[in-house]
Amino acid sequence: MFGPDADGGVPLRVLKRRQAVERWKVKNRDRYLEQKRVLSARPEYRAHRREMYRQHVDELTNLGILPRPKGRPRLYEGAEALEMRRERARRASARYRLQKLSQWTEKDEQSTSTDSGERSP
Repeated sequence: MFGPDADGGVPLRVLKRRQAVERWKVKNRDRYLEQKRVLSARPEYRAHRREMYRQHVDELTNLGILPRPKGRPRLYEGAEALEMRRERARRASARYRLQKLSQWTEKDEQSTSTDSGERSP
């Protein structure tokens, strides 16, 4: 009675219940999001999630699979990362100097064109 349908699919009442839940979530979106925030911030929930994550990582490690570390993936490591950061900083400084230089030359050209116009009459 509570298992899958005869054809192996999900029972119709389960699908209808899911649709009702989704309709409620759309209708009460703000309340639903606030409820999620409050529940997920509970210390016991967070401790449980950390424990589940540790178990998952341990299982992968036991299978010989090295899980990727959490967080933003790094393109470069160690000294190579430092060198890339310095290179980006050099390029940014060069762009900034070029921009300032072009602004100064534009100001000089504008001031010389207005000064020469004042002298000629």
